[in-house]
Amino acid sequence: SNGKVNARSKADLRFETGEVIARIYVKNGDRVHKGEKLAELDKFRLEQKLSQAEDALLKAELELKDVLIGQGYTPDDFSKVPVETMRIAKVKSGYEQSKSQYELAKRETEHATLTAPFDGVVANLFSKPYNPANTSEVFCTILDTKGMEAEFTVLENELAFIKKGDKVTVIPYAGGSSFEGSVSEVNPLVDTNGMVKVKADVNGEGKLFSGMNVRVSVRRNLGEQLVIPKTAVVLRSGKQVVFTLKEGRAMWNYVHTGLENATEYVVS
Repeated sequence: SNGKVNARSKADLRFETGEVIARIYVKNGDRVHKGEKLAELDKFRLEQKLSQAEDALLKAELELKDVLIGQGYTPDDFSKVPVETMRIAKVKSGYEQSKSQYELAKRETEHATLTAPFDGVVANLFSKPYNPANTSEVFCTILDTKGMEAEFTVLENELAFIKKGDKVTVIPYAGGSSFEGSVSEVNPLVDTNGMVKVKADVNGEGKLFSGMNVRVSVRRNLGEQLVIPKTAVVLRSGKQVVFTLKEGRAMWNYVHTGLENATEYVVS
């Protein structure tokens, strides 16, 4: 069956703020490890914003204490303040708003450095240093090329013969080595063309690229079966016929075929 391979794990990474890109540490095709730095923004404005937010939060904490003391509580009693009273005091003091702004500024500063979420390969990196980051576009994509997934379709009458765990062989259309895998998922839905989608986990060994077109063969042990080449089957009056040789004469045999691959039929 014809199919396509895709990375099982894929992460589109983007910056959350539009600061200037200070450094880019990788390029397309580079293999990276989880947690490795990919790029970072100029953090001057972000760090100033974080410092201001931290000062505002400290002031709000002092204001919150003043509000509670004004209501007759002492610092030792703050843990005993009723929930509703504490909520109103935090609103009056501006504590909740200051805390929210501080947490946002802290997150923006931390996320000014992009890191790899898992081991993989860098793709679709087109940005350049010293230019503002575009928050609406993906900065780069990380693909796990070791764990690939082949997606292909089978006819609905073959569905009964496809099981999770069945072995598969994947061969790129571009040629080269074949890769082994196993069926990981069978979608229990037949489309309007009578086809069923199947997925298989494949060990790409770092040699398969996401989006690559492939041919997938499913292998399953069906016991002893009579297998014949497709070229041996001819049609006569709409019926399948196979000729056999007996005592020097060609014998005419009607057959019914079942499962098939690219070159062979199973006689059922």
